[in-house]
Amino acid sequence: MHVSMSPTIGILPRSLQQLLAEVVQKIVLAVQPEKIICYGLRSVHYQDWGCFLDEGIMRNSSRLKLDLLIIAPVTRGQLEQDISFAAEQQCKILADVHCITHKVHSVNDNLIKGNPFFSSLYNKGLLVYDSGQTELETPFEMAGATVERHIIQAIWSRWYGLAQHFYKSAVDSQDFERPDLTAFMLHQAMEHTCGALIRVFTGYRPNTHNLSRLLMMVENFTDQLTKLFPKSTKEEEAIYAVLQHGYLDARYKDEYIVPTGVLNILIQRVQEAQTIAAILYQEKLSLYSLPKVG
Repeated sequence: MHVSMSPTIGILPRSLQQLLAEVVQKIVLAVQPEKIICYGLRSVHYQDWGCFLDEGIMRNSSRLKLDLLIIAPVTRGQLEQDISFAAEQQCKILADVHCITHKVHSVNDNLIKGNPFFSSLYNKGLLVYDSGQTELETPFEMAGATVERHIIQAIWSRWYGLAQHFYKSAVDSQDFERPDLTAFMLHQAMEHTCGALIRVFTGYRPNTHNLSRLLMMVENFTDQLTKLFPKSTKEEEAIYAVLQHGYLDARYKDEYIVPTGVLNILIQRVQEAQTIAAILYQEKLSLYSLPKVG
């Protein structure tokens, strides 16, 4: 059946419609997708004032963040992550764009199975481009809340449990003065914390180690984790970079040196992230009814 989504681009202010249209046009020219669905949009506003700006003038600016599902044709030979990267690079000047790419047959398979992520995008997403070449299947109706509660509890126990173990290993490694292991374990703790949240809240299973991409996906339902890593100064950028690159640098650099103070800051922030994640999970779980007894 043909895709039928209730929201339209008309729900957005005209200025955002125009910017979104420009982003979509660049992506279409770059990767020739089958369809593009927008499933998240955030406008971040900035105010600047300084002695060396125009006297008495407060500058206002904004930056758009977009989450897009690119549905690629089966005949497209590129890897899905390469399509996402190419699309994102085309839009850097206009907005911060995070793309997930799946081939159309994969999307249809997930819709038939009732995957909650793809079903939600089908029903609630903004279809911002459609080549009209291939139709999407109608999502299979998921089972009731009792089944969903059981599923999210199992997912959370598995992935958040791993995140906690990675965090404990990071603390132990810091005590043994192993900055390489500390950074790697902190990265894994944060990656699995984000992954657990994304799976519980969206039903999507991410397949990336890139923390920036994971945090952008988390922003679809909370900005609390992103705020722990503000990157608002050179110092903050350097602190986050240690965490972001911990997956590779800590393992492959011949000489890996990180100030103890930076690792201590990251240990504290990752712990805070896990505390926030646990609260968010409990709030999400409370929305599902308990299984009936008898």
